[in-house]
Amino acid sequence: MGDPSASRASRGRTRSAVLLLMLVVVVNLPLAHSTWTDAKVQRSGVDVDATVVDHQDGGWLSFRFPEDVDPEQRTWTAEVDDAAYAEAVDSGRVEVRVLEDDPSAYDVSGAVESRVPLIATVVVDLVLLVLGLLMWRFGGRLRSGLRAVALGDVERCAPEVLLERLQAEDYLVRGEVIEVAPDRVVLDLGNRTIEVLLDGHHNPVGHQQAAQVRARMI
Repeated sequence: MGDPSASRASRGRTRSAVLLLMLVVVVNLPLAHSTWTDAKVQRSGVDVDATVVDHQDGGWLSFRFPEDVDPEQRTWTAEVDDAAYAEAVDSGRVEVRVLEDDPSAYDVSGAVESRVPLIATVVVDLVLLVLGLLMWRFGGRLRSGLRAVALGDVERCAPEVLLERLQAEDYLVRGEVIEVAPDRVVLDLGNRTIEVLLDGHHNPVGHQQAAQVRARMI
């Protein structure tokens, strides 16, 4: 039989890796989609003269595409540099590269590229990296283990995770046995462990079996 604690750590690390991967995908998906869309616009887009319908200080332009590009005549916005802004305000038009079948995908001439999304994504990725290393180090558990003294014999029970207060510091504990020693037993409570000192009580439950015990926290 393999080492149950090693098996538990392996399962914890696998869960951590899956969770971390999901978080990385969620965090990076917007930036990845934006980058892919920009590349598609440059590769397959067409250049059109959009009509400027409004402008605001700070380089912000509001514009509409020709009807053959956007039959709904929605208003789109972009921040451009000073030169592009002045020219657009004077002429009432701005050059835009756009996907003919998707007006929401466009690139305005002279657009100011914000680095905020990239910086924010990198910062969150670094946080996730640190979190992932901690989760890997601790087998997916960031909460410290509990300790208790048994108030009776350890018993077999149906598979269940339970930490129920009975009175004061007395609890009914149920979980999977992950470590067994002559004087103690360690149960897996899912997001943490509890080490129960037998204090002379009997433990007939083996590794990887469900067990319950009344115990007092220490």
